[in-house]
Amino acid sequence: MVRMQGRVPVDPTAGKFDAGHVWANESYHPWRGAKTATPSATITGFKSTTDKNGNSTTTFTENMASANPLVSHSPDIDVHTKFTLTENVKAGTLGVNVQQTGDGFPSAETFIGDSKGNQLFIGVSPAHAGGALGPYLMLPFDFDRTMMNASFTITMDTNGVFTGVKQGDVTYTTKEWNELKQLKSVVK
Repeated sequence: MVRMQGRVPVDPTAGKFDAGHVWANESYHPWRGAKTATPSATITGFKSTTDKNGNSTTTFTENMASANPLVSHSPDIDVHTKFTLTENVKAGTLGVNVQQTGDGFPSAETFIGDSKGNQLFIGVSPAHAGGALGPYLMLPFDFDRTMMNASFTITMDTNGVFTGVKQGDVTYTTKEWNELKQLKSVVK
């Protein structure tokens, strides 16, 4: 099993990002021992604009891939996540719009963090069906399957710390939002 993770620090107001960091946890099998995958990540399509109302919008796609280090010549697990973040410091809001595509196997979780390290679920992409054959059916190519879509607004204090989430007419505390997302199934 591969557990790759990526982090892309972004400042929509400044229109800047860090190229990102990607890593994998050690994979273990009782007969094959332990190995760590070498994932790759790229950031494409980075654009940043600010309008007359103080909305700073940043758009980019994070592309991640990694293979199972315990299986020779295993295909990559591919995940492509397009982010559109609209920050308005004066209003204390951060609009989050995310479309995630890729192989759709295994499951994937996507988070966003604030300046204090607090994390909010953006969404969970359940593993597409496939049962025991899942890796053999789902991973051989870089597919463009829809994995997850999310759209909501985060409220923030003057220091950029998340205080809540609005989705439609409903407002959640950060704790309520994360609990709601944790209830989502990890298998389609």
